[in-house]
Amino acid sequence: MDVQKAGMARLLLAAPELRDSAWMMQDLVFLHLCEVYEHACLQRDVLRCASDKDDESLLQFEAKCRALEVAAIAYIREQRKFSGIV
Repeated sequence: MDVQKAGMARLLLAAPELRDSAWMMQDLVFLHLCEVYEHACLQRDVLRCASDKDDESLLQFEAKCRALEVAAIAYIREQRKFSGIV
């Protein structure tokens, strides 16, 4: 699975309200958000599983992942508003 698809799958699990937006599969901005989100999630997962815990870094990546989720949801809502998609 490529990075964009993996990130999209994670986003759709984290934000189920995005699932009904099929048009976003071709949206370059959204696909880039998915890619960045996947990289952040992978780093967060590594930090979660590390034997020597770095709590500060883990908290930073948790916050980054959440911020990317919020950004993706906001982007989708904004696109729906301007395109007339409900």
